[in-house]
Amino acid sequence: MQQAPTNNNSQMRTAAIVTIVVIIGLLLLGRFVTGMSSNTTAPTTSDTTYNGNTTTNNNTLNPANTNNTTTLNGLGPVVAAQAVDRDNCAVDATTHFTTSDPVYVVLADSKLPQGTTMFARLYKDGVAIEDTKELTAQQDYNNTCVNFVFKPSANAQVWAAGNYEAEFFVNGNSYKSTTFDIR
Repeated sequence: MQQAPTNNNSQMRTAAIVTIVVIIGLLLLGRFVTGMSSNTTAPTTSDTTYNGNTTTNNNTLNPANTNNTTTLNGLGPVVAAQAVDRDNCAVDATTHFTTSDPVYVVLADSKLPQGTTMFARLYKDGVAIEDTKELTAQQDYNNTCVNFVFKPSANAQVWAAGNYEAEFFVNGNSYKSTTFDIR
């Protein structure tokens, strides 16, 4: 003889299903909130050396992304500096460098949505001499700095004197540039 299910068994099943749904909801909410959190660490940097005529990238970076939908809102200024701090932001921005100085070109205080791509183009006396490798933001970043460092190569050991410009491109579009001289 079979017994009809009791109301108590039905209530226990309902409670178990509700508990499972709540746990799954909390896990999904946790992932969503974590993805939206403020991050002040720069996504990455680029290390480029200049030997007087050509440059070499000495970095391994995230692959390029062809997402060109991000607007340029929320991006900060572009500056040059001789050093960066632990957050990859410029220390003592300047426009004058010696022939042996590294040149850090920094996009400061910026909001970068996940998938944003960027690279820097270096010009000497108005002629493009190098594009850095393109970087891709692997997550959302708020109030972050991105830097590319250009430095003389081991072969040349010094920069050629002259006027330089470093231009940032974001999602394939020219954003801003900074000019500096090497003496």
